[in-house]
Amino acid sequence: MPKSAAATTFAVFGSLPALVAGQQRAKREQVRWLSLLHLDAARPQQMADAALLPLVQSVYADVTTHELRRELDYLAEHGLLVITAYHELWRLKLTYQGIDIVEYTTPCPPGIGRPTLPG
Repeated sequence: MPKSAAATTFAVFGSLPALVAGQQRAKREQVRWLSLLHLDAARPQQMADAALLPLVQSVYADVTTHELRRELDYLAEHGLLVITAYHELWRLKLTYQGIDIVEYTTPCPPGIGRPTLPG
């Protein structure tokens, strides 16, 4: 392989792990945002994680129950939702902090893919 071709190959594929990591991070952040949006739409009722999963999968078809629960746990650790476990089912309810994030009345913490408001 000529030297210039090798340099081009590294330039294209050398940053591939960083690109994949960035895509995975964006997906996690968007799953968190989508979860907040759907839980807000279900208010004042709670929503089961099993009901939330297909809604998130309509955007990211490859999201598993484990991945969704990991992101829901992240949101619960930040005080944005409450998880109540009933056997194998998780019942989810937004806290007032989660509602404020969805309604754009408070700054969004890093790690949640909330879009910025235009203007």
